[in-house]
Amino acid sequence: MPNDDYARGLIPINRNINYAHYYRASTGADIFLGGTLILNASGLVGNSSAATIGVENLIGVAIGFSGPQKRGLATEDPYLDASDLTTLAAGLETGDRFVLVADDPDQEFFVQEDTGGTALALADVGAAIAIVYRSTDSGNVTSGWSRSEIDASGVVTTTAAQLQILRLHDNINNDGTDNAVGDYAKWVVKILHHQRGGAANAAPIV
Repeated sequence: MPNDDYARGLIPINRNINYAHYYRASTGADIFLGGTLILNASGLVGNSSAATIGVENLIGVAIGFSGPQKRGLATEDPYLDASDLTTLAAGLETGDRFVLVADDPDQEFFVQEDTGGTALALADVGAAIAIVYRSTDSGNVTSGWSRSEIDASGVVTTTAAQLQILRLHDNINNDGTDNAVGDYAKWVVKILHHQRGGAANAAPIV
């Protein structure tokens, strides 16, 4: 039977809560659960560049949000709405919004494969792979989840991609069948070039 189809970005598995930290959000685009993030030169987090094959150092993945002084968001949105963000300055500001980031360099995530190109195979384990958005929208404003997936046509034999494929995820589909190689397969990955990892040029294990 076909694999379940749901694009939700990267979802942490076996998460180490000691490596989830709040970062102030950068102004600009909306941030969604499961979205990959970068830490900029001002110490603020924002979205990474999806649909790009190339080295990109990431800080982690968005797993939650908070408002001023971490007291909760001003609205009930399940994502961080860019319209809620004010100009950020040094120090704690009343308009600050925070993103809870799974930022352990060794954190594993599962993520859905897209349907473009040739489907990934077990032989691709260890390879580097790029992220792509499912549609022109980076996230679902109703559910709050990112629309990012891994790009089946974005496997490279170098280190020039954001993620590394670790294994096929042992997920069960809604119809009771096992997650299998093919369209919408769920794969376990880790960030290949991590901003806290100290190994920006780490090579895939292939």
